[in-house]
Amino acid sequence: MLIRKRFKHEGNFSYFIRYFGTFTIIFSAMTLIILQITRSSMYQSVDDNLRLASDNPDWILQYGIVKSYYSSKDSLIIATTPNKDTTTRTDSQTEDSSAKKEKFPAPPSEKINLGSNTEIILFDNDGNALNLGNNVQGLEQIALKKWNLNRIVSYQTTNASNHTENFRGIAIKVDSSDEYPIIKYAVILTSVNQLEQNSRDNERVILMVMVSFWMISIVASHYLSKVSRKPLLESIEKQKSFVENASHELRTPLAVLQNRLETLFRKPSATIMESSESIASSLEEVRNMRMLTTNLLNLARRDDGLKPEWVELDPSFFDSVFNNYDIIAAENGKEFTWDNQLKKPIKTDKTLLRQLMTILFDNAVKYTEENGQIRFEVLVTKKEKELVLRVTDNGPGISDVDKQRIFERFYRVDKARTRQKGGFGLGLSLATQIVEALKGEIVVKDNKPQGAIFEVRLHQH
Repeated sequence: MLIRKRFKHEGNFSYFIRYFGTFTIIFSAMTLIILQITRSSMYQSVDDNLRLASDNPDWILQYGIVKSYYSSKDSLIIATTPNKDTTTRTDSQTEDSSAKKEKFPAPPSEKINLGSNTEIILFDNDGNALNLGNNVQGLEQIALKKWNLNRIVSYQTTNASNHTENFRGIAIKVDSSDEYPIIKYAVILTSVNQLEQNSRDNERVILMVMVSFWMISIVASHYLSKVSRKPLLESIEKQKSFVENASHELRTPLAVLQNRLETLFRKPSATIMESSESIASSLEEVRNMRMLTTNLLNLARRDDGLKPEWVELDPSFFDSVFNNYDIIAAENGKEFTWDNQLKKPIKTDKTLLRQLMTILFDNAVKYTEENGQIRFEVLVTKKEKELVLRVTDNGPGISDVDKQRIFERFYRVDKARTRQKGGFGLGLSLATQIVEALKGEIVVKDNKPQGAIFEVRLHQH
């Protein structure tokens, strides 16, 4: 109950139950399968020997008679003819017969292996045992059941020590010999006490191992429930933060619009020139909202997964882009230089690469003062396996704390200043997703003595 309350408090209980239930089903199924296989294979060798022996009834008859002589001279009770009452042979008769059977008859097949743990009981036509004598194993409790002929069955007896003896046996019909015509049936028994004991020991070990693993699964289920729930919680937290930040960003332009429109409504007779300030401010906020919603839409699309369209780009592509950047930098009072070191075409996604370059350039423009310097370098590593984009500025730089969060959505180093510049803290987050889609990495470093360096490395195909 305490564990359940703890799991519920952590919010992991449902996940824990799922994993624990799965482990329980798996371990239970494994236990049943292993026990079934162990049980079914335990008697395989014994049963094979019994079947081989039952296919040779003449040999079984001889073996049973001779084994009785060797066990006890007085143990074989045989009638010379089926019409006479059964009598016990005299010592001289038994000794004569024993002399004739000095050796056990050789088995007809070398595959037959009946050892000292095998007993053979001979029966007459009425089911009376003929060769029991004084048997400490309780074999007199074995009854001939003719409906079980040629079928391997299990037998149990109580021995002289009042303990249970376990046997596997098969009843067969034998051809009456001239010397012993009264013998009609034989039951071949093999003791399986040792096998039963081994089986119980094995089952005990198997159960102990499975219970141990089942206990371990409790800890594993708890761990997996926490691990599985962590990405979901992070995703929910990010979504919550995303919605809160987006709402915050939209609230400001909406408030400005509302204020300006209410101002216009209070002056219905004012001319356009008189209301130009309010109209211009409203249009500026509309542009900001449009930019924000466009960025949000791009991020949502990127979250669904990017599938770059790999095309071959000529080095002149970068020169044309940099010429446009030069115009934009001049309009913003910045000095822009570039260095395109590419000599051969490269393979990449043209649209995504242009968007990535624009984000990095726009970020540098926003964070450098008037007459600031921005430099954009493009090169390929010596082994030509990585395309490197490096953007350098001499702005205020980025602190170590901000470096760790600058690629998060809506995170801005200077919110007030970025707001004035029209930024929303979404550009670098979008750049990160583009870099990941293009199989690369992006880092930010300090530009000595002042400023920041954004470096992108894209693996080439």
